Amino acid sequence: MDSTLNYLTFLFYIVPAFLIWAFLSSVKTSKLLQTLIWLFWLAGILLHSYQLSPIYNDGLSVNLSLNYALILVAFMFSITLYISSIIGNTQFLGIIILPIVSLVFLFDFQNNPVNVALDNYIFIHIILSLISYSILGLSAAQSIILKLQERKLQTNQPMGLITRLPSLDFMDNLLFKLLILGVIFLSASLISGLVFLEDLFAQHLAHKTILSIFAWLIFVLLILGRKVYGWRGSNAANITLIGFFFLFLSYFGTKLVLEIIL
Repeated sequence: MDSTLNYLTFLFYIVPAFLIWAFLSSVKTSKLLQTLIWLFWLAGILLHSYQLSPIYNDGLSVNLSLNYALILVAFMFSITLYISSIIGNTQFLGIIILPIVSLVFLFDFQNNPVNVALDNYIFIHIILSLISYSILGLSAAQSIILKLQERKLQTNQPMGLITRLPSLDFMDNLLFKLLILGVIFLSASLISGLVFLEDLFAQHLAHKTILSIFAWLIFVLLILGRKVYGWRGSNAANITLIGFFFLFLSYFGTKLVLEIIL
């Protein structure tokens, strides 16, 4: 990838992250800051989408090597949050998500192409997987902010940015809405994945599948615990982060071992 383009994309993502922090930390609402956030973020998305072009190969296949898989998932994170920030009160998640997305463009893993044929089933599986990763990634970011907010309120230090966040009830409800939506897409992804798997072990997908199912079980247990036992707050946030860790390992951990280490 072009280094200059990488640095520009990094810049257009990291700037709105700091601007969101400044916007939420300020006493008065600044229309200028808000406008700059949207413009810089949109510029980052446009550059990011341009960098997706090498993923597509001649014919009906995509290159999903570790490098391009990270770029693709990061793009889903960014555009999902951008859209949800427009239609809902979720822009504060950019404090966590945008720096993570920007870091993708500071690394360039030199690994061999992993071409995946885009027949109907695989294409559906990839799309469902990307959507589930992005939504559950947002839930992980929400968990971090929820933990920070709850800790500050418990110590009677609700200053600056914390005072501009929605209420704890809103934040807690948002977390579980994201979890439920993410689990729906993750369930569909797992089902669609089983459709085209001919030989689980020959395709080096055993670890990916087992870890994904384990993450799914953690998320489902958490949702049931919320409904039956009223789980919420920091405890729910911790379980969410554990579940997302296993989900992250299921894909990127497996790819790292197969493409870089082995």
